[in-house]
Amino acid sequence: MIKIYLKQAWNLIRQERLFSLIYIVGTGLSVSMVMVLSIVFYMKVANIYPETNRDRMLVAKSGMVKHKNGSNSSSSLSEEMINTCFGSLNGVEAIALISRDDGECMVQPDGDPVQLPVAVKYVNTDFWKVFEFRFLSGKPFTDADQQSAIRTAVIAESLARRLFGTTDAVGKSISVDFRQYQVCGVVKDASLVTEKTYALVWFPYTVADGYKSRSSWNDTRALGDYRAYILAAEGTDLKALKKEAEENAERYGKTLGEGTFTALGQPDYYWQSCFRYWSNVSPDYGLVALQYGLIILIFLLVPSVSLSGMTDSRMERRLSEMGVRRAFGAPVGSLMTQIISENFLFTILGGVFGLFFSYLLIYLTRDWILQIGASFVNALPEGADIVFTPGMLMNYQVFGIALLVCFVLNLLSALVPAWRASHRQIINSLNAK
Repeated sequence: MIKIYLKQAWNLIRQERLFSLIYIVGTGLSVSMVMVLSIVFYMKVANIYPETNRDRMLVAKSGMVKHKNGSNSSSSLSEEMINTCFGSLNGVEAIALISRDDGECMVQPDGDPVQLPVAVKYVNTDFWKVFEFRFLSGKPFTDADQQSAIRTAVIAESLARRLFGTTDAVGKSISVDFRQYQVCGVVKDASLVTEKTYALVWFPYTVADGYKSRSSWNDTRALGDYRAYILAAEGTDLKALKKEAEENAERYGKTLGEGTFTALGQPDYYWQSCFRYWSNVSPDYGLVALQYGLIILIFLLVPSVSLSGMTDSRMERRLSEMGVRRAFGAPVGSLMTQIISENFLFTILGGVFGLFFSYLLIYLTRDWILQIGASFVNALPEGADIVFTPGMLMNYQVFGIALLVCFVLNLLSALVPAWRASHRQIINSLNAK
């Protein structure tokens, strides 16, 4: 029976082309707005190269010290705090440290007077265990390199090709801010979508200027320059690990002579860390969920009201058909099923249009669209471009969300018109013009 209803709906589309076009485009625009939000947040929290272990990762980015004189200090974390609180946790595979002293440096190519701006990051050796970069040649810098502050570097494929014309750059030297570094490995480029790990050059964090003097600051041992990404071993209870880490941080916070330290509920699950903007304020995840829930609801309700009016107008023209069917004994449920099934075909077509339109919209606005959900806008590194892989955009989660949105929009826009049309008096329906 559903098949017959869908065939009839297809005939209606061919007969009422203007109505069908407006309905499908209206549905598509609504779906595309929801899909843009869904795709953006999917790319922020899903397992995407090289951050393929986000689902078993905890993140500690900052903390706050309440001094005895009543003042507060807040910043990133120190090595001591990270090692003391998280280094002894059971079930931890590795802890990546990323210095906040990242940014942009200038590379001086041999024989070329034009310097290249490149994004750099200062990291530890465990960084390469937590984040699964694909090495095209060479390997990461070693613990010995890190401890001895040897000037070595891992570079991205695009930079290697720009400087040397090949990815086989291991052992060669590069000049960064007029200092020589030896290349130990070349990795496949990361996308700016994974902004926490994106760079073109990665150094051992011990080679950063003033490393020893800035390992902790303001006479506060707990605060420093590092963000910790804690990778749990396969099969580890992440909730229990998070609780143990929070307890360790709380105990550590009471041992400081200069005041009391609090990690403000950290470490976070990876998805929670995306909403932690400030070092001295814990996010209200309930409020965040409410805000985005209301946005999605508005995206669905506003067009559904308009589409519902269009559906109701179409039902008015088909009242005589409904009256004949009811006169011959068709139940109300059968009529409602027909109307909703027909409407579902419209919403599915609109959903397909909306899905592909959302991909186009994301591509055209890629320079800023990923800032949705951020507290402020970060400028793109000079010369950098955001690259999307098919896996970021086309996956079963995104398609599932698209189908769910279509289904909800269909019910919102068709339920009331279907109820009204199927419950009209038979005599009124038969006499409708």
